Amino acid sequence: MQKWFARLAAPIVFPVLASTAAAQSFADFCPSGDPDTEAAVVGYVTDPEAGTVIPGATVAASWVQDEARQRLEAQVNIEGLYTLCGLPKDVEVTLRASLADRRGEAVPYATAAPLAQADLVLSLTGGSEVRQEIGSLSAGGSRARILGSEVIRGEDLLDLPEMSVYDLLRQHQLLKFDRVSGVGEVVMLQSVTLTSWGSSRFQGLEVRVNERREADGVNTLREMSIDDVSRIEILSRTEASARYGGDGYVGALVITTHRR
Repeated sequence: MQKWFARLAAPIVFPVLASTAAAQSFADFCPSGDPDTEAAVVGYVTDPEAGTVIPGATVAASWVQDEARQRLEAQVNIEGLYTLCGLPKDVEVTLRASLADRRGEAVPYATAAPLAQADLVLSLTGGSEVRQEIGSLSAGGSRARILGSEVIRGEDLLDLPEMSVYDLLRQHQLLKFDRVSGVGEVVMLQSVTLTSWGSSRFQGLEVRVNERREADGVNTLREMSIDDVSRIEILSRTEASARYGGDGYVGALVITTHRR
């Protein structure tokens, strides 16, 4: 059966005073919603190091339904509060907060109740190293296969929690690197290892989205969710040169999205 991706319209965020949030009902947050068939999640996004809320962040709920990845997003208001309306009842979703290149930990939540509160943490002062969220990389099963392949299909990504393409690459077994930086249209990976390349101190990659070269590949990788991806190919220098031409010194990361 063909699998596809569906992005739902972003819900409206209803401003609610922080001091009264816990006392509100489903109808207060989602006046047009149906509590018999829908669920809502509200909560605060905070920075534990600074001890403050984070207005302007984005909270995304991601889940798999009808063999497709579904997604809802809401903006955090000036008081640090977010509201996600329109979630399906009795489904496990993944909640995650993000702001620019900072992404919080994925938080699982089961939508058993019409309205619940889930507070999220997003560190703005700590490092942005990815957490090992998907278990042991040496474990068997589809997750290990995804992280050991140079071609990743969108339907395989349904087995992973929502994350950025950058986070996915940081956990990849064949493409290992310590740091990443941008040099024009080329993403420079430092201390990279790929089975078809061998090891080198530096390796350049072109980032192509739907066959178009990205002018800022680093931000593209950090900002693009795997929910948007239907296929990722990691091309060695030889493979990239054969497909796109060039001098054979730069590999390629070729991303095909659902919305081409």
